[in-house]
Amino acid sequence: MQEILSKVHVGERIKNLRIEHNLSQAVIANILNISRSNYSQIELGNQFPSFDTLHLIARYYSKSYEWILHGEQYNLENIESVNNAQSLISSLEKSLAGFKKAIETFEQELIEIKTQKLKGNHPE
Repeated sequence: MQEILSKVHVGERIKNLRIEHNLSQAVIANILNISRSNYSQIELGNQFPSFDTLHLIARYYSKSYEWILHGEQYNLENIESVNNAQSLISSLEKSLAGFKKAIETFEQELIEIKTQKLKGNHPE
């Protein structure tokens, strides 16, 4: 389930990116063409970045919008993993259905054998 968009979490992710790249707020603010004060408010979680600012941040750090906004990144590997898991589950369900049918058949055969023995033990 997707979290409610939090200014604080978005700000923390953006701040962590800046720190990981050993950059000052002033340098990033200059790159983004916004004031250092405005950039500081984004990092503190007091305001969301504008779409243009978000776009520039994502491009500069080579991150997706999803990661910056939600801390998650959906990529083809994740989608393939989900598809593989769904395929495996479907295959297991089919196998279990076959196993259940085999057990039911075996049970019926046992009942028939038991019935035949009882008939054999009790002549009519």
